Amino acid sequence: MGCPAVTTNETEPASEEFLANSRAGAGFEAVLANAAVGGFGGLFPSAELGRLAQAMVRRPKPVARRVVDLAARLGQVGIGVPDQPGARDRRFADRAWAANPALQRLALGYLASCDAATGILEDADVDWRTRERLRLTFDNVTAALAPTNDLLTNPESWKEVIDTGGHSLRAGLGNLLGDLHSPAKLPTSVDRSAFELGRNLAATAGQVVRKTRIYELIQYQPRADKVDAVPLVVISSPVNKFYLLDLEPEPSVARAELDAGRQVFVASWVNPDASHADVGFDEYVIGIVEMLDTVAAITGSDASHLLGLCGGGVLAFLAAAYLAAIGREGMLASLTVAIAVLDYHRGPSAMAFLDRKGAEKAMRRATEHGFFDARDTARAFALIRPIEGIWNIAVHNYLLGQQPPAMGLLYWAADQTNMATKFGGQMMQAALENSLIRPGGVIVGGVPIDPARITVDTYVLGASTDHISPWRDCYRTVAMVGGDATFVLARGGHAIVIAKGPGSPRASYRTGGIPGSDPDEWLASSVNNTGSWWEHWNDWISKRTPDQKPAPARLGNDAYPPLGDAPGEYVKRLVT
Repeated sequence: MGCPAVTTNETEPASEEFLANSRAGAGFEAVLANAAVGGFGGLFPSAELGRLAQAMVRRPKPVARRVVDLAARLGQVGIGVPDQPGARDRRFADRAWAANPALQRLALGYLASCDAATGILEDADVDWRTRERLRLTFDNVTAALAPTNDLLTNPESWKEVIDTGGHSLRAGLGNLLGDLHSPAKLPTSVDRSAFELGRNLAATAGQVVRKTRIYELIQYQPRADKVDAVPLVVISSPVNKFYLLDLEPEPSVARAELDAGRQVFVASWVNPDASHADVGFDEYVIGIVEMLDTVAAITGSDASHLLGLCGGGVLAFLAAAYLAAIGREGMLASLTVAIAVLDYHRGPSAMAFLDRKGAEKAMRRATEHGFFDARDTARAFALIRPIEGIWNIAVHNYLLGQQPPAMGLLYWAADQTNMATKFGGQMMQAALENSLIRPGGVIVGGVPIDPARITVDTYVLGASTDHISPWRDCYRTVAMVGGDATFVLARGGHAIVIAKGPGSPRASYRTGGIPGSDPDEWLASSVNNTGSWWEHWNDWISKRTPDQKPAPARLGNDAYPPLGDAPGEYVKRLVT
């Protein structure tokens, strides 16, 4: 809800992680939010509000109890209590909220009111879908009403006014006017002027060795004298740009993997426009097969390790099932599906925003535009996490008059992409029908897909605080495949666990056998490990890549000569 309870770093990561995860889309999750929210106008769903009102009338006692409890708490706050609002909510971390009696009462009264609103919604006798949709409403209303958002009641803003001689007010107004003229109409989260793709982001040396209308295949320059005989092919999400793996040089996962002796190829998908409206499962999966053929021709290895991230994990899974169906699974040495949900039987909370009516609405909008607009998706995700996605940034930019931070991960999160109309529609259908788990539930290239026919060793990754692809939903992938499966739970959120590579400080992950289909049973028997999950994955891959060979002297080959320097042209296409 808009007012979190006492938080720790385990449940509430740093703002950089929150913002990156709030802007990261796993494919159709962006469509789900966009379909139901429909921008800012979808915050007050009349049907759900009506059901809540009816539930409160039918059972007035829980509401009355919450109101009485709130009155008692407000009375205690008025008299004076020793509570520290900053201990409950980071927005009140400035010591003035605890030291100044008036500000302390204001903060504690706000938090008490939020608790009451949350309790009323939780007590209401309504269905799960109604509660989740109204949670979005409550989150945004309570977040907007926070006293930290008001220039008159935010002590940090007044201190900044005094310290800067009023310059912060002028700077904040300039920031606000600039954002009001931006296409998304959202507070700017990152200083974009600090980065340039190919210079200080996505700067690892490599070449584009194949290019089609929907992808560029990048081969990175080896950084070790000897490399694995079996190459690695990374499938990024088609609705996020690939360089989450290649941020600033120091934390670049791609560079770390090259240093470890991997032969790394990565898919850079085109940022779709109206000309790509027809691109769906067939085009993406056949594109992956083309990449595998290309990598085999360049490296001389008949098989590759296939790693799919987020929405790319869905596509990699479909590609593996397609290859199994046509008798070509030997092209794969292993399959890794990272932070991607395939089984929607119970599904993530985002499923509350998807129904047939909402899906049809989203498809109509996408058909009119020619694609699912990234700006609509950005607004939807900001509303899903209003404190981190809107108000914390607004306070920083407008009330304090400060410039957005220069962070590579935030730049990536703000570098938005559209979604092809056909692909978005197919993803929504797959979620509504939960068809990915059923034999023949999805047809690719005219071939019915059966996940159980995937017999290659499979590595499945979840992220502990992921709200886009909740780890318990990711875990169910292990029951879908027919071969040996490994599940690992990394500590962190949706994007951060991918971006922070081997050697990351404070990283940890959990491992364990597969006792059954219950994720909580797995969790109870798992063990915690220090370090990055990438280190565990590297060991897992090494056991399936026993041989090495001298690093190639050149990139590409005669059939697939280099077409241009990495990061290529597609990644530089912006949403306009």
